[in-house]
Amino acid sequence: MANTIKSNGARFLEAYNAIDRALRIQYNFKPVISFTDLIRQSANLNHIVRTYEVDLIEFARLRNAIVHGGDVGTVIAEPHTDVVDLLEKIQRLLTTPPLVAEVIKVSNVVIFDATKKMKDLITNEICCKYGTIPAYKGENLIGVVRWREFVEDLGNCITSGRSLDNFVQQTSVEEYIRTFPQSGLFVVVSRKATIEECISQFNRNKKLSCIIVTSNGTNSERPIGILTNSNILDLVKILEKY
Repeated sequence: MANTIKSNGARFLEAYNAIDRALRIQYNFKPVISFTDLIRQSANLNHIVRTYEVDLIEFARLRNAIVHGGDVGTVIAEPHTDVVDLLEKIQRLLTTPPLVAEVIKVSNVVIFDATKKMKDLITNEICCKYGTIPAYKGENLIGVVRWREFVEDLGNCITSGRSLDNFVQQTSVEEYIRTFPQSGLFVVVSRKATIEECISQFNRNKKLSCIIVTSNGTNSERPIGILTNSNILDLVKILEKY
């Protein structure tokens, strides 16, 4: 039955129950936990729940007010349409979330041979146009180089008394990544990863440099897209408009 002929109360309860089921299944919460506690605990795990935490807790109180004596079949008050619309939006975000592969630009991502020297990377005109460069050894991703962090690492070399000329001439990209692993901390996700999951990855780990998207989420595939901290705001805006 279409939403246009459902009462606001019926729509509200349908969305409310769908959110309840989705979060319990996704995070394996016990059946005895209340909806309010479910939301509070999920807020630590899920960007969408955290964004709408206050609203969802208020909706829990509203649900108890509009359902007569706990009988889910008897609605004694009709919530406002704006309230129902918001709850249904949250339901869509949690039960049919937009995938990151649907919004990133899928193209040939610039990568670099990890066996080459740092001077080769520095003098590569194409690589210099991008802030984050995935480095591959054969078919395997071994790490990323970020130009901003690389400049800081060069400063550390100067401080330690090491010759910059020797550093860039003799150090392979692979050796650089092994020596400065925190400079390019990354994770790999599949094209089925949701926007919410990617935002949550950045929120949980402030040192994360980038998220590399591959078809199946493995390090033995070429990337179809890269997300950095600079993309977070754009991803949040997509969720807001979803």
